[in-house]
Amino acid sequence: MSHEPTRAVATEQGGPACGIDAKLTMPEAQARSPWQRWRDFWFCPADPTTLAFIRISTGLLVLYIHLTYSLDLQAFFGEHGWYAARFINRERHESPMMITPWLDRWEDAPEGWAQLSDFPHRRAALMRFLRSLPQSTAERQRDLAYLQWVVSLRNPADVLTALNYVQMIPTERELERYLTALQGGRVELSSDEKVIGKLPASFGQQYEPPPVLATLSLEERRQRAQEIRHFWLALARVPWLDPKQERTYVINHFMEASPAVRQALVEFMRTLPEDPQQRNALLEYLEYWNVDPRKAYSKGHYIFSMWFHVTDPTAMAWIHAGVLLLIVLFTVGLFTRVTSVLVWLATVSYIHRTQQILFGMDTMMNILLFYLMIGNCGAALSLDRLIARYRATRAALQRGGLDAATRAFLAYPPPSVAAGFAQRLIQVHFCFIYVAAGLSKLKGGMWWHGQAFWEVLVNPEFTLLHYSWYENTVRWLASFKPVYHFMLALAVWFTLFVEIAGPFFLWTRLRWLIILLASLMHALIAVLMGLNLFELLMIVMLLAFLPDGVIADRFRGGPDLPRFRWCYNPQDDAQCRASALIAAVDVDNQVRLHPVTGRQETPYLMRPDGQVLRQGEAVQALASSLRLSPLLLPLSWLPGLRGWLIHRLFPVS
Repeated sequence: MSHEPTRAVATEQGGPACGIDAKLTMPEAQARSPWQRWRDFWFCPADPTTLAFIRISTGLLVLYIHLTYSLDLQAFFGEHGWYAARFINRERHESPMMITPWLDRWEDAPEGWAQLSDFPHRRAALMRFLRSLPQSTAERQRDLAYLQWVVSLRNPADVLTALNYVQMIPTERELERYLTALQGGRVELSSDEKVIGKLPASFGQQYEPPPVLATLSLEERRQRAQEIRHFWLALARVPWLDPKQERTYVINHFMEASPAVRQALVEFMRTLPEDPQQRNALLEYLEYWNVDPRKAYSKGHYIFSMWFHVTDPTAMAWIHAGVLLLIVLFTVGLFTRVTSVLVWLATVSYIHRTQQILFGMDTMMNILLFYLMIGNCGAALSLDRLIARYRATRAALQRGGLDAATRAFLAYPPPSVAAGFAQRLIQVHFCFIYVAAGLSKLKGGMWWHGQAFWEVLVNPEFTLLHYSWYENTVRWLASFKPVYHFMLALAVWFTLFVEIAGPFFLWTRLRWLIILLASLMHALIAVLMGLNLFELLMIVMLLAFLPDGVIADRFRGGPDLPRFRWCYNPQDDAQCRASALIAAVDVDNQVRLHPVTGRQETPYLMRPDGQVLRQGEAVQALASSLRLSPLLLPLSWLPGLRGWLIHRLFPVS
């Protein structure tokens, strides 16, 4: 439509300016209370065009990401993929969550839980020992009584000495000699042992107990001797693959574990149930998750994914094609309120199925899709907007003509509180991401002396180091020490300034500078580290900081656009529908609807010079002149579309 009203900058006389960033460009008309400031910060109406452009940019990137999944759909999400379905299903049902008491004191000893070695061969030896423990609780506690006494020792050196004492005993015959010496007896040769010559005077000293045992009373030493015998025999009953080495693994684990873990593991063994089924379930859980399930706060993850339930390759291909179609509909803005939710749910399903390959790209994509789902991102630059324009024009023509409210709606998308709220959420979340990233860099020494940036430049895994020109440039920079240090210092300070100071300057008049520097930083990271999609998504988040109207003005034409007049009979319902269709696709108001009464043959299109166009000539003129025509031009290749348009615009009375 040719009517071009002036966009209002205030909602009411004296009220706050419209747009979430109006305070950066206009002084306040009146003082506002803290609550009003807070409300206007989050819930200020904004032009939905910026959020719509973010939707288009995000949708294109999401579409590309999921198109790449098509090449290896089964490898990523199939039943026998890289992370097979049986593993992810077990993870989401059994994965333990361990927490510490909320009201404990910081000075209290940390609560531990039973843990095995992280090395597979050592864990296998420990599991053979655990599975060979007696079923009877009394017998098992008898065999573990020595370990129970060892873990009760306060001195870590005594713990190591007591365990090493058992580890030194090689055979059952030697066991009796060690225990005889422990109980104060005299160690002698057995009847089947022969010695040539006289026994040395030092014979038997190697069996002397260590101080932690020697300082006990005679009664306590006799008790410890019985406990050591049962523990040693329990180790001897285990069906080891390599007895000497695997028994060493078991004892070494108790020596190397922290006191809390050592205590928890002994308690786990002592309290194993006698029921074989329950016992095996506990041992299997411990072997797989390295945690006592009875100590877990909860088990499993409350996550969802369609790929948990669909594993047939054909069905997966059809569902994946449907997801791609949803992303296309979301990108072009058709049924956006529904497709935005479905696209977010589908994307989360892909993420939850393959969390092992999750990284920053998936996180930023998820953040953007979530906030686009909250805001009405289809209110502008979308097929939904064209449909809304058609319906508004159709209703106005049925009422007798275009009124001021309809003309204003056709001129600009109405400001939206939901769009402003979603855009503000993206802005605030972006600032938190930057501050967290910048402050975390200060914790690493490599960022203080600049080595972090150098590691990025020369890392052959993701940089351009395989190109000779890049390698020669890096070598040249490193050959001049002043240039080398200046480059590292500049890169580090530039990164820290953008990530730490940037989130604060973004709310000032220096916003344009921070947007420029941040975009430059992400472009450099994309080139140097190959994180193209992640950096593009970060730049898309930066679009939320553009003032209202910046993007909308870029999509509007100037005063030199061709102008037309569409003449129609307001009494003919078919011609009113054709007029509404033209108004819907005329996003820059190039065509003025002109009702004609009388016997003049309608409808027809009139150029500024008075030339009348009908049928195919009119369709061709509109297709070549309207601002939206370059986007709709590929549709003209569809067979029969041109004839359908002629029939719709020039219906037979």
